Amino acid sequence: MVNNQELQARICSVRAADGGSHLLLTAKVCEAGEERQETLVLLTARLSHLPHVGEVDGAEWLELCREAEISSAMDAGLRCLGAGGSSRRRLIEKLRLRGFSAEIAGIATAELAEKGYLREEESALREAEKGMAKLWGDRRILADLSAKGYHGGALKYAEAALRSEDSVIRCAKLIRKRRMVLPTDEAEARKFFAALMRYGYSVEEIKKAVRN
Repeated sequence: MVNNQELQARICSVRAADGGSHLLLTAKVCEAGEERQETLVLLTARLSHLPHVGEVDGAEWLELCREAEISSAMDAGLRCLGAGGSSRRRLIEKLRLRGFSAEIAGIATAELAEKGYLREEESALREAEKGMAKLWGDRRILADLSAKGYHGGALKYAEAALRSEDSVIRCAKLIRKRRMVLPTDEAEARKFFAALMRYGYSVEEIKKAVRN
């Protein structure tokens, strides 16, 4: 851990960027007798006060570095969300894989959710719709959502959407699509039901689908 007393920093310039949403801060930092120049990108909205040109103590400099990490994590999170929806847990995992600590990833994810960029319910619904398009049963769809980190309200939102759909019709479509032959003996019936249950359908749903 860095000793604040061994760290000195002097902010050389502070300027607005991205229409004022970010601050670009350059500074000379002296640590253990070695001097280096650093540039930080900070989210203006997160700062309790605007930094000024001049000397700052070690504790304040480390706090600015932490804010720069959060800003970087939020930018990375926005890029991840731009490629597709996500659950909170999955977004944190993605940020961890990009080198951010658990604390920074958690803070950035919470901030993105608070600002409305991370909409778990909508993302869960889109994932459920993908599962329905694959003709999966509700059980497999919900298991897939759970594996992707959706829970609580987001999972209930997806469950409600699934209940509004006829899973039996979906199962019947799958039988036709896979050109599954209806079983004529017990051994064939076991294989037939096992195959459809792997897709997430219950025995009752399969029986009804066969009668359709």
